[in-house]
Amino acid sequence: MVTPGLVQADPELERGLLELLLTDHGAAGPYEGYRWLQSRAPRLRTGAGLVVLSGYRDCEAALRDRALGKADESLGFALAAVPEELRRRAMRRFRRTMLFRNPPDHGRLRRLVSQVFTPRHVEELRASVVLRVEELLDGWVGRESVDAISELALPLPVGVIGDLLGVPESDRAMAAPWVRELVAPLEPGADATAVAAAAAAEDQLADYFTALLADKRARPGEDLLSRLAHARGADVLDDDETVGTAILLFAAGFETTTNLVGNGLSALLAAPAQRARLAAETDPAKLGLAVEELLRFDAPVQTNGRTALADTRIGDLEIHAGQVVLMLLGAGNRDPAVFSDPDRLDLTRREGPPLSFGGGLHFCLGAPLARLEAAEVFPRLLTRFPELAPAGDANWRRGLSFRGLATLPLHPGPVRTQNRKDSRYLS
Repeated sequence: MVTPGLVQADPELERGLLELLLTDHGAAGPYEGYRWLQSRAPRLRTGAGLVVLSGYRDCEAALRDRALGKADESLGFALAAVPEELRRRAMRRFRRTMLFRNPPDHGRLRRLVSQVFTPRHVEELRASVVLRVEELLDGWVGRESVDAISELALPLPVGVIGDLLGVPESDRAMAAPWVRELVAPLEPGADATAVAAAAAAEDQLADYFTALLADKRARPGEDLLSRLAHARGADVLDDDETVGTAILLFAAGFETTTNLVGNGLSALLAAPAQRARLAAETDPAKLGLAVEELLRFDAPVQTNGRTALADTRIGDLEIHAGQVVLMLLGAGNRDPAVFSDPDRLDLTRREGPPLSFGGGLHFCLGAPLARLEAAEVFPRLLTRFPELAPAGDANWRRGLSFRGLATLPLHPGPVRTQNRKDSRYLS
């Protein structure tokens, strides 16, 4: 590993970076490309001024730096050809959410919903998560083959966040595909077609949540959208902020968790000893470590972007106001300077938290809920179906920023009749 000095615009490195960002990596993932970049330019400034960080400590420092905030970090290299009007339309409301705002607006938007995602409140959801996991796994019994994505990894978090928000069960499957189209412009390979689809998807989501929020104002419940609809005082939101926040909460509630469950299961199937260890584990602390390792090993979110709001430094690296910083979180999670044998899955690893949920002001609000869902689904699945095996080739979604599977066909195999010790939730 070279010392982490800044490498200025180098044509060979820039070509390699473009190939890394734009390649459809599939099952192998981008990790060979990350190793290549880390060994040559863990800090790279391109000719266009983009700063690319691939080391763990640099990425962690950038995530926590208050001078690095949010602006328009869209990295689609074909977006320059997209008409300005279309670019303004795409994600117009989504960009008015906490995900893209800086203080003081960021704090105002986040305070309104943050109490629902505290570890204490999330723990209160455990029983309902367990029931939903077991209900989904019941549907696998006696089947020759299943798709772990459409029959577990997607419906589990969609159901959990739908319950929390108050989205009717009948509407959830309809709204989920719009989310995938909405976030597509955040991919480095995004083009005009993706932007047009994102604009249409946001309009559909906005129409849906506008109507749902109107219903919550007329007939409020105990759900989070009712709280949004009736916000008062200093934290009151305008209409676009309210609708955008509803879209964000629904999208963030399942997109990362779906990828975590799918990627994690794929990794476990390729590591039988680690799979057996997790299937036998009942200690909550050790289950927590296992989830952190799955988050590190094949991160559901691989990149994060920031814009320098003022001149700042990452270590001895100077970053000037207006420069965009791209953090390759998936590369940082495989940094050999921090993680021993980083390409090996080790569910007992204790070498530092993964970067997968971001950090600083924009640390993922739903991280405790995603961790809880993963800690419940993996051991229950592996215990209940001890002979679980691939039933064909997995199909990976295109793109780098959001890494996940489109399909994961499996043979469930025979069922082990004895459930885990905490089956008290099923009574």
